[in-house]
Amino acid sequence: MKPIEHRLDQAFESEKLSRFIRECRDIETLQQTALSLLARLAQERAAKNFLAMQAAESENEKLKLLATIIRSSNDDKPRPLDLKQNNLFE
Repeated sequence: MKPIEHRLDQAFESEKLSRFIRECRDIETLQQTALSLLARLAQERAAKNFLAMQAAESENEKLKLLATIIRSSNDDKPRPLDLKQNNLFE
């Protein structure tokens, strides 16, 4: 798995925001910025969780389909005769 890397535009945005926070002297502006960033973080987490759930559901559906295909292909193969089950040798 590749490590997560910032794209250039993301790095630029982070640096711009970092400078703004370091240089800002107005507590209300900093509070509003912090609350805005928290809301954005919550949205990103929700989106990430949604996408992860969608991917997991998709994989489960693929596995169910594969299991169905395997079962149906096994039904086509001749099976050994179970003599006890058919009461042939008791």
